[in-house]
This record gives sequence, C-alpha cells and structure tokens, in this order.
Amino acid sequence: MQLTIPKRQLAEIISHAYETDPEECCGVLFGRDGTILLSRPIPNVHRNRISRYMMDPLVLLQAEREADTRGEQLTAIYHCHTYSQAYPSEIDTKNAVESGWTDPFYVLISLVEKTRPVVRAFKITDDGQVCEVTIKTDGEQYIGGHLSDDTQSN
Repeated sequence: MQLTIPKRQLAEIISHAYETDPEECCGVLFGRDGTILLSRPIPNVHRNRISRYMMDPLVLLQAEREADTRGEQLTAIYHCHTYSQAYPSEIDTKNAVESGWTDPFYVLISLVEKTRPVVRAFKITDDGQVCEVTIKTDGEQYIGGHLSDDTQSN
C-alpha cells in the first residue's frame, strides 16, 4: 500500500509544521485514487496545542464541501509532532478509532530535528493497528522519512 504526495504538497505541510512550531499543526490532504492533489491547513483548536491537535470542525466541513465540488476526496489527515517521532501516539490512534476516521491515511511530520523534518504515512485500522505505508513522490519513494530512488534495489 502506498500514498502519492507530490513534492509541492510535502513542502506545504512541512512549511505548515514550521509555521506553527512549537505547537502541533493539522490539516487534510485531498486527492483521487491515493494521489494527493491539494493540502489544506486546518486551525488547531485544541486547548493544549503543544502536544495535541483537534481540527476546527467548521473549517474542516468547509474544506470537505469545496473538495466535493472538485470531485476530490479526503485522502489523508496530517499533523506534526514537534517533540516526538513521526509515529501515531496512543492518543492519535485512539482518536482515529473512536471517531471512526480509519479510512484516511495519517501523515505525520516530526520536527524533533528542526533542520531535518521527517514525514511518514500510516493506516490505522478499526481495531487500532498502525501500519506504515510508503509515500511515493514525483518518481521517488519517501520511506521512513528519507527519499530513495525507485531504481535502487533494497
């Protein structure tokens, strides 16, 4: 399983993470057939934005309506971890399962090393299992936060 995120959208979500640092950013990625076409930052309205996120529901609803008119679907939810690795926390996983939002991919940006952000993608199943997926971007794979040329063997 893989998710295709063009470099432009990767740059946009990383920039969003830097803009909100030290608070967590959040947003959604819209696309078709597992390919991201648009990133949309959503304000984080959680009272503890340093270590948690909650998307503004009205802005999220508006973004979803706009995507529907373009024939796009909510493909992924993204947020950053400013002090921990790019891996869903127990709370992230619990929130995904309890909210029923297990269809979208979850894209996490880690800013633990401020000069080397790491981006990883995951699927969270209905029973709370976390499975990493490969991010493909403009002919390259972004595996575990690092670009690798598709022509190289593993």
